[in-house]
Amino acid sequence: MPHYVPQADEWAEASSPPNPPYLTVDPETATLRFVGGPEAAVPVPGAPVDPAAGTVHTVVTVDPSLRTSAPLCALYVREDNIDVEDRRSPDAPQAHADALDQLRSALDEILIPVYIDDAIEELDNTVDGLLVLHTVQHDDGRDAPPTYFRAALFRDGHLVLETEHGAL
Repeated sequence: MPHYVPQADEWAEASSPPNPPYLTVDPETATLRFVGGPEAAVPVPGAPVDPAAGTVHTVVTVDPSLRTSAPLCALYVREDNIDVEDRRSPDAPQAHADALDQLRSALDEILIPVYIDDAIEELDNTVDGLLVLHTVQHDDGRDAPPTYFRAALFRDGHLVLETEHGAL
């Protein structure tokens, strides 16, 4: 499994498991695990698979300490349509509601799902920490392993890490 460590303006792959903070990516299960300290690991598994959707994107916020995360939404791409599912917890901060509203507005302006990154980049100052875009495709529904997995991390409106596994 690849490991990534935060640098000044981006995240870089580490040759061996590093000391915290770091991120572990498991392409076979399409999961991310942020480690902010010896006893602080935050898993990011992604939204439930919908066999009717060609692609499932999950947007998650991760605190700058890498010790807590919160789901924001799931984006289900069905042909040229994007369905937004609110995945916030009932006690989510107002900044998450504002970010979701801004994301919905940005998604209304894009013509095709390929520009979802652009919509995420527009959320640059709405949440503190990282925005994670978790993307997965499954050929055979929810029980099959992913055929494609991508993780993209954004900080302050900039892409700081992109890792892809499999084929579209």
